[in-house]
Amino acid sequence: MGVYEAARNRTLMAIQESFWELYISQEKRRVTIGDICTNAGITRSTFYYYYKDVDEVLDSIKQKQIDLIHELFETSNNENRDFQSFIPRFQKMFLENERYLIPLVMEYKDPDFSMRYRSYIENRMLNDLQITVEEPSTQTAETLSIIISGLVHMFLNCLASNIITLEDANNMSNGMINTGLRWILKEKYGTTIGFKKMVN
Repeated sequence: MGVYEAARNRTLMAIQESFWELYISQEKRRVTIGDICTNAGITRSTFYYYYKDVDEVLDSIKQKQIDLIHELFETSNNENRDFQSFIPRFQKMFLENERYLIPLVMEYKDPDFSMRYRSYIENRMLNDLQITVEEPSTQTAETLSIIISGLVHMFLNCLASNIITLEDANNMSNGMINTGLRWILKEKYGTTIGFKKMVN
């Protein structure tokens, strides 16, 4: 990386960090460009060189988080995901970015982003579980959505709270799916979960 590129990245990071400090601490009023510049020790012209407004700064932070979770799924075997390998990588990514993810996703500071982030994981999990439905219906689709949403919520809460390990959460998911859900989904909804093993 060249000197210019390194300096550019440092300035971008300084703007984002300045914005974020203000964003999570100011509940009553909107963060302004002046606030960001004062906090980061930069001029308004420097800010405008990189961003057109405050919303663009927040959008860049949110997009980075979407890119990270997308890359995590894309760089693992999505044909038959190895959860033993995937989960530590997921945990590492979350912990490295929890200062953004906990307020945005877990505390619903940005409800639209929280829904977008959770929905992405839910859709990928639906694909990973290789679910097939004999007779698709609204009831079946909504039932599956509730189940997957619950699993994702459990995973994210484990990561955010550190009460139980993500590995234990994965074991519980495996138990729920293979001990009870697999049978009742097949018998009641004609729905088959093709992915049979989430743990070793």
